[in-house]
Amino acid sequence: MNRSAIEIERCFISSIDAAKAYVDYNEWLIDPDGEMFAYILQLFAHNFDETGAGKARFAEDSFLAQITPLEADGFDAFVDVITDEMHELLKVAYGMQPGSGLFVFATVNEQPHIAFFKLNYQSRFACEKKGDKVVWTKDVHLLPAHTQKEYDYFFINVYERRVWMSDMRCMIDGESVNYMAERILQLDLNKSEKETVQCIQEAVLDTIRECYEDEAAAKVFSYRKAVAEEAKEHGEINPVRIPKRLFEDNPKAQERYEERSEELKIQDSPMPVSPKTRRTLAKKQKIVTKSGIEISVPVECLEDKNIFEYKQENGMVSIYIHDVNGTLK
Repeated sequence: MNRSAIEIERCFISSIDAAKAYVDYNEWLIDPDGEMFAYILQLFAHNFDETGAGKARFAEDSFLAQITPLEADGFDAFVDVITDEMHELLKVAYGMQPGSGLFVFATVNEQPHIAFFKLNYQSRFACEKKGDKVVWTKDVHLLPAHTQKEYDYFFINVYERRVWMSDMRCMIDGESVNYMAERILQLDLNKSEKETVQCIQEAVLDTIRECYEDEAAAKVFSYRKAVAEEAKEHGEINPVRIPKRLFEDNPKAQERYEERSEELKIQDSPMPVSPKTRRTLAKKQKIVTKSGIEISVPVECLEDKNIFEYKQENGMVSIYIHDVNGTLK
């Protein structure tokens, strides 16, 4: 996420500590030239496009829709509800650490967004000199850097009613739950973008290994190309369209993919993918030979028979490169 696309409008900082009798939160007056502003901006941008975040949507009549403000003016009430819920939950949740809560209302590409970061208190040793002695003390109120995964977070796209968040779990009533999704925001969290892509790939490759013998290599490369094109052209990955296109020649493969898809709990609905994932899928395919030779092939060239030809026998793949007018780099 480019930080220039983020316009921070309001910020609140709260104390999340069960030892306190009540929730303490205050609005932070934005100082665009200060270190705190730079930290908040980096934290927001660093996590905004995180492909490992779980995803969810909320309905118009849901609890979250009722407390989510459309504009920054109503942000106070949202902060009040969430901090109160967090404070009460901390009393019964095992493994949930005390810390600071950072609430941000910002406009990203002209759309309002809400972000929350639970910055867990960090235990660090501090060294100080008292007279002739050096004393080590434990300081537990240091905030993590924006790149450290010592915090939990969620983002809300207010207009589109989309949520994405970290999957931090703790024990509540003997059950492991994502406390922010299930108890605070009252949402059913779906697999993350990263996990969904991995599951689809696993289902496809397992199907290819079981249902194709001499064509396995070519099918794998067809999949790599198809998923990259899907993400580029539609901005999403369709777990139904891709395998249908890939296995249309083999009913057995279609059936096996559906079975594997159910086992991995892959949803049928299309999943929007971020620019980060689109770039990853469009990367060159690396082919490594038994002798250790590595060949990097642009995705769009994988199925060009004028350049590459694949033959598979006894589990081994022979690769013939017809376009030899290249240079060594």
